[in-house]
Amino acid sequence: MSDFILNIKEDKKFVSLWNSFTKFIYNLFVIKKLSSPVGFIVLIVISSIFVLMMIKSGHKTGFAIIAGLVGGPLVVASLFNQKFGVTMMLILAFFLLGTKRFVFQMAHADVPLGVAMDLMVVVMIFGLFVRQIKERDWSFAKNQITFFVAIWILYNILQVANPTAVSRAAWAYTVRSFAGIMLMYFIFAYTIDNIKFLERLILIWISITVLAAIWGFVQEKFGYMGWEMQDIVDNERIQLYYIAGHWRKFSFFSDPMMFGIIMSYSGILCLTLISGPFKKSIKIVLLIIGLFMFNVMLYSGTRAAYVLPMASLAIYLMLKLNAKIIVGGIIMIVLFLVFLNMPSGDPNIRRFQTAFKPGDDASYQVREKNQAYIKPFIHSHPLGGGLGSTGVWGERFSPNSMLAKFPPDSGYVRIAVEAGWVGLMIYLGLLFVSLKTGIKSYFRLKDPKVKVYLLSMLTVLFALVVANFPQEAISQYPTNLVFFMILAIINNAKKLERPEYKLHKEVT
Repeated sequence: MSDFILNIKEDKKFVSLWNSFTKFIYNLFVIKKLSSPVGFIVLIVISSIFVLMMIKSGHKTGFAIIAGLVGGPLVVASLFNQKFGVTMMLILAFFLLGTKRFVFQMAHADVPLGVAMDLMVVVMIFGLFVRQIKERDWSFAKNQITFFVAIWILYNILQVANPTAVSRAAWAYTVRSFAGIMLMYFIFAYTIDNIKFLERLILIWISITVLAAIWGFVQEKFGYMGWEMQDIVDNERIQLYYIAGHWRKFSFFSDPMMFGIIMSYSGILCLTLISGPFKKSIKIVLLIIGLFMFNVMLYSGTRAAYVLPMASLAIYLMLKLNAKIIVGGIIMIVLFLVFLNMPSGDPNIRRFQTAFKPGDDASYQVREKNQAYIKPFIHSHPLGGGLGSTGVWGERFSPNSMLAKFPPDSGYVRIAVEAGWVGLMIYLGLLFVSLKTGIKSYFRLKDPKVKVYLLSMLTVLFALVVANFPQEAISQYPTNLVFFMILAIINNAKKLERPEYKLHKEVT
């Protein structure tokens, strides 16, 4: 009995000490925010520990610590505030590969930023499910676009059991880019619920691409930075970047192809927005930005990017159905044909002109031969050769297979080869339903602002659909995230209309 009383007293003493300790910690970190002599000592101790770790383990540990200190709070904030998470994801997606290249060249540290992005996606999806426990409102996901997105994700997950696949490890690496990041569609569909947030995302998109255009312009006029040139040499890309006596520019993106396509569809976005109900000064700024992006696009040397403005013009004219705009479009086409056939000594313009003469393009002829070679395989393998069977992952995980050395050179061809013609049909179904839903909504909308935003998303989406044929245009950051955002905007267009226009619609 005495032992029992003694234990109770000891427990009470422990509880009292614990309460005092937690109160002290709360007061030190939360109330005083380390603004005290004790807090100063704590900071010195923590800093000393970090310095010792960096001295012992090298600069990689330092980068890991910095990434943890910066990334940790961002991930936690994304869990509780998904609009903040979406905003951060969009910003990080644009700077991801450029930052990774810079860090590697400056500190020879391979920072796993892609894994960090995947973590943010998982955290936000978890946060979405937690919210739905209380809200129980899945209306944003009850539509045809979401159906095809879900089918595509499920199909890619089931690809792990593809009997033709040589490597399951390749599937694990590839499914992230094929289906994993596509979960962001659900986050976008949930968070883009008002026009103000949509405008914030579009402003971020345009602002960052303006920075990218400026940096591409600097590269063209003043050359690469030392670390950029070193990255080209280290990755043995000189033959890819130096063509016909001219260095292709890539700004802070992964490569010239991605830079050119981003400049192209972002320029399309700006020029399409000019037709909206905005101030004259805003329209002039959008015109200048759009033309500047098209000019910088030429520095990338990406032929696929050159075709996109004309492709988008076709769907723009079809949707506007306005006599003045159609006449203006015809004039633009005539001027374009003149520009296409005029002689020029500028290597950027000459390369632009060859984009519309594929018969004279040796690289286009090689692509045609490769596609003809792989057609029998696609026909005889409805489920494909397995995710990651081509390209980098194919060479790494199944180097002796037939597909490992096959260059897809097309987003659609890659899907057909890796996921089969069944997978290609699902993916094309998603694109068709998205365009159909967007066009149908466009003609039903009354709010002029939402209408022009939807029109701009449709022109960009159509550009990406076209770009994904000659290049793998949609699968890389940041375009994959932009793609999912566009699908969500198309899905939510009717909900985004302002109250006065919804009321007008109900009355009429």
